[in-house]
Amino acid sequence: MRRPLFFAVLALFLISTSHTANPEDKAIGSVDLSETAETAVPEEAPTAEIPAPEEDKPQEEPGAIVILDGALPEDAITQGTWEWNDPFKYGDPKSHTEPASEGITAHSYISAPIDVPDNYNIETYVYLDPAKPPQGILLRFRFEAEGREGDIGVYKEGEKEVFIFNDDEAVIYDGILPEPGKWAKWSVDPDDLGLSGAKIEGISFVVYGGKANWARTRFVPSKRYKDNAN
Repeated sequence: MRRPLFFAVLALFLISTSHTANPEDKAIGSVDLSETAETAVPEEAPTAEIPAPEEDKPQEEPGAIVILDGALPEDAITQGTWEWNDPFKYGDPKSHTEPASEGITAHSYISAPIDVPDNYNIETYVYLDPAKPPQGILLRFRFEAEGREGDIGVYKEGEKEVFIFNDDEAVIYDGILPEPGKWAKWSVDPDDLGLSGAKIEGISFVVYGGKANWARTRFVPSKRYKDNAN
């Protein structure tokens, strides 16, 4: 049975219990974004076999706040293999990815905290390689709230459930995978993740099997924000 997106009560409970969890006790779906992670040197990826069409660009959003846009923050501490790809992009100078694998791969970073603005959604763009389509993708957010640190994940899967999580792990299911071979927007309401009023310290981009490219990540005004502005 699928876990619903809006299981907010469980998510908030999991968040409160996840702060003291030992990262080594987490299941295979977890990614450690601790400050002791070694700094990885980003590598340039080879030229993409199928470049994104020039007309295929993300819609500009007035008031959007960029988190990642073709480059890491200057103070970023990274973990995993970051491959940057110039010709294969979606409105950005570059997209980022990592080598394909049959199991879990993840590349992540931590940096100076960014406030989660009220009535904004978190939006990113992902491209699933049609030659090596993933079985699951996951975004994990490291955050600070009221002097405490924690993390929460949101994920998509195909027909088969591939991610395995501990009972005390804060994660939310967000539907089936997007279609391979085209850029797809992935939008998440921070309120559903219990991130209202929090600060994001880092993000992990997780892929189960296959390969995915990731483009622009930003805060975008939600419908609530636009309605209030009018």
